[in-house]
Amino acid sequence: MCVLLAGGLAAVIYTDTLQTIIMVVGSFILMGFAFNEVGGYDAMAEKYMNAITSQTTDPNLNISAACYTPRPDAFHLFRDPITGDIPWPGLIFGLSILAI
Repeated sequence: MCVLLAGGLAAVIYTDTLQTIIMVVGSFILMGFAFNEVGGYDAMAEKYMNAITSQTTDPNLNISAACYTPRPDAFHLFRDPITGDIPWPGLIFGLSILAI
């Protein structure tokens, strides 16, 4: 029984490893096609910052410009811990202590 269990786990490990390699290679190929389509990373960042909707003039809606305007720090992984919208210090340090 233990031999069958070990053989099954080994098969799962090999299959997961192969699937991971296929997924990572495929995602890099897809990323290359996507960056080629938009003109590179810098062009993508510029287009994202200029992507502002024009459908904000409905008289029944009261939409703040902060809701549809991209933040200046949109491409920063660690935003300002005080003024940022994602409290990453609490996420990293607070939840890790609670998880113990």
